[in-house]
This record gives sequence, structure tokens and C-alpha cells, in this order.
Amino acid sequence: MAQKEVSFEGNLERLKKIVDGLESGDIPLKESMNKFKEGAELIKQCYKELENAELEVETLVKKDRIVTRAPFKK
Repeated sequence: MAQKEVSFEGNLERLKKIVDGLESGDIPLKESMNKFKEGAELIKQCYKELENAELEVETLVKKDRIVTRAPFKK
């Protein structure tokens, strides 16, 4: 079965829920570790999507000659 693609915003929402659960301290250690791993993967996915968006914006800016280069502030 194909995996359903989740939006950037969906990943951020899931990450917030994971952080809230970990901060509560009510989750057993093993489950906390699994949630931490899931959160780390979500962070990687979000960064990748942000990097792709940045590249797309830079490409559009160069293509349309809107400005020479306007890097994003990090």
C-alpha cells in the first residue's frame, strides 16, 4: 500500500503533539524514545521541505529577475 503524503503543516502539528507528550513526562521511557525518533524524522522532513521551497523561490527570483538574490534569514 502506498504511503499517504502529509503536508508540511501536518508534520508540524504532529511534531507539536509529540513535544507536548514528551514534556508532560507521563509517557513510559520506551514510548518516549519511539516518539523522540519519530520527531527527529519529522524534523528532517520539515527541513527538507523548507530547503526545497527556498530553492524554488530563488529559482523563480532568478528566472523573473525580481531581485539578484534574496537569501532567507535563518
